[in-house]
Amino acid sequence: MASPLLIAVLSAAVWVVYKLLNVGKREQSLPGGPPTLPLLGNLNVFPTAYAHYKFTEWAREYGDIYSLKLGPQTAVILTSMQACKELLDQQSAITSDRPASWMVNATSKGLHLALTRYSDTWRTLRKVAHSILTPNAVVAHQPIQVAEATQLMYDMLHSPEKFYTHIRRYSTSVIVSVVFGKRCPRYETPDVTTFFELVHISELCFEPGAEPPLEHFPFLHYVPERWARWKRLAKALNEIQIKMYMGLLDECEERLRNKQGTGCYLENVIEKQQEYGISREAVAYLGGALLEAGAHTTSAFLHTVIMCLIAFPDVKKKAQEEIDRVVGEDRTPRMEDFEDMPYVRALIKETHRFRPVAPLALPHALTADVSYRGYTIPKGTIIFANTWGIYHDPEIYDDPETFKPERFLSSEYGVKPGVSDKDFRHTLVFGYGRRICPGMHLANNSIELNVLNFLWAFEFSPPTDPKTGSYLPVDTWAYEKGVLPAPLPFPCEITPRSASKASMIDSEYLAATEAFSKFEHHLCEEDKEWLKATREKH
Repeated sequence: MASPLLIAVLSAAVWVVYKLLNVGKREQSLPGGPPTLPLLGNLNVFPTAYAHYKFTEWAREYGDIYSLKLGPQTAVILTSMQACKELLDQQSAITSDRPASWMVNATSKGLHLALTRYSDTWRTLRKVAHSILTPNAVVAHQPIQVAEATQLMYDMLHSPEKFYTHIRRYSTSVIVSVVFGKRCPRYETPDVTTFFELVHISELCFEPGAEPPLEHFPFLHYVPERWARWKRLAKALNEIQIKMYMGLLDECEERLRNKQGTGCYLENVIEKQQEYGISREAVAYLGGALLEAGAHTTSAFLHTVIMCLIAFPDVKKKAQEEIDRVVGEDRTPRMEDFEDMPYVRALIKETHRFRPVAPLALPHALTADVSYRGYTIPKGTIIFANTWGIYHDPEIYDDPETFKPERFLSSEYGVKPGVSDKDFRHTLVFGYGRRICPGMHLANNSIELNVLNFLWAFEFSPPTDPKTGSYLPVDTWAYEKGVLPAPLPFPCEITPRSASKASMIDSEYLAATEAFSKFEHHLCEEDKEWLKATREKH
């Protein structure tokens, strides 16, 4: 007869085997999805690059809401505006968390506005961000945006072969100016090169699969750093964040002490720091989060615009005909011109649809169980909003793989005739629910201003084959990996549309010197010499 101890041991073993066999198994209460394997669930087929393509492929097979099992973790993918609106917007009180992440805590101590968990810390940071990023505040910072956009035209006029990095300089300088009060006159400016090094490391840290499932396998915390790539990446990102963001905050505080304030956003936060109840470190990371959210995404969007202008010359021609009618030859574009250009507005909307800068947004997580469409989605589930899949759904958009601004002239949201657009909104590309990007007004101004300038000032053409003289094809699918994929560098021929426009660009750049001046403290000697030589040249 078996002893009680043996029975207990066998019972425990059976229980452990039973539990292990159920790890990775999809619960009946969840939406369907790809077949699972024991222990792994769908980890064996989970895409580690360009996940939005695979998620969209699965959406066509399993519907606009389906689930994946990532070992013991559950993920739900939403690929319709109805599902995103009803879950992420209308139930934002319980769908605004972020997935638990060792990487987020290790790199920013939970102080990163976009990545931190749904908590009192996040609510405080969000309150501060919304208090400084008001539409009125954005209007107050238009002069530096206009001046920086003028320099971007100037840079593209005089060294068009460097247009890719000129755009990156522009987007970084605008955000560093309005957030930290200091501009970046060259791509080689240390703050710009450091920032894009930071972006590169950040993409490695947060791409799918970079961080092992530490929450479910805590013993991995004890793996030595030399064998744990994720620990080395986190350490490298944390070091560069502290170096850049604390350094920029130091300079901002010094200007305030010296009565050299620029009116930048963080000056307001510093002066009200006690009222807001946030630490100095939190102030620096708030500024850093705004920089990360604005600089990389804006440059990626503007690169995509140029890619589309050279890939679809008929679109470029129609947009330039419209801007020529409104602006003419005797002046540069102004922000108020934008309202008189329906085709250019449609071009921008179509760029957002065609190649969204955040094709999967950033994942949400549930803070409580949710009942939806007869399913029970448990607390802690990761929610992916598949923006790419929504914007490329052939049931919603006619010929979605074609770049066609006209769709937004016949329909406010570009959808096919007879398709309901009641759940759509134009801010879709800026996120969902309470996690919507607080800097979207600033970003929209940069996008609109520069698209107007590009179309007014330049001809964009694909490179030519030196042997045949024919245009070389443009690869509109060549994008970086990561959560915020940008176009890979691509060749492009850029020339001024007329000599008079080139002359106006030079004049406008010199006239912008006064707008730049208050943001040119703490520049390195190389920047100062470059500015002096550039301005004296004219």
